[in-house]
Amino acid sequence: MGWSLEERRGRIVDAAVQLATDRGIEHLTLRAAADVAGMSWDTARESFDDHADLLRAVSTAVTRLNVPVDDVDLTAVPEGESFEDRALAVAHGFWDQLTSDRELQLVSFEILVLALRRTALRPLAAGQQEDQRDLAAQVLTEFAERDGVTWDRPVAEVARFVATFLDGLTTSWMIDGDDDAAAAQLELLVRSLALFVEDPS
Repeated sequence: MGWSLEERRGRIVDAAVQLATDRGIEHLTLRAAADVAGMSWDTARESFDDHADLLRAVSTAVTRLNVPVDDVDLTAVPEGESFEDRALAVAHGFWDQLTSDRELQLVSFEILVLALRRTALRPLAAGQQEDQRDLAAQVLTEFAERDGVTWDRPVAEVARFVATFLDGLTTSWMIDGDDDAAAAQLELLVRSLALFVEDPS
């Protein structure tokens, strides 16, 4: 039984992510991804418009893998504690998922740099950033609903702040690998978030 276009693309993207993780984005080509996926070059060419199309699909997949929102367990948030304690529990859970695979974070960074250097790929950078903000907004919205707090400004604005902060923190962590410093920065993030709720009690 033949694979559908969606299945073919999915298998090639999975192989491409593995290839980029193992060897770096500079070694990622459609032909190489097809080889890893066990597909012919003709099948790969029929599944993607070009190299940029593959990179767009890889960028989306890597962002979802880097920030698997569904794995952040909001039910584990302690009840009866202060807003900062509850928010910090979520932040640590989010951060643990975010940093569970350093190589994936590196691939995300490599895609960003490549996109910024090539005019035709610039939309990749914007798309990556938009995905990160959307995921942050999802977590912020779900947490606020469960915690019974209301953000005092649009959640998209708070999400932009959180995504920007975590982007910088992740880059620093990839460089120095200092988990203690990262944990201290998360506490500062949560203290800042407390300023954005109407009732942080």
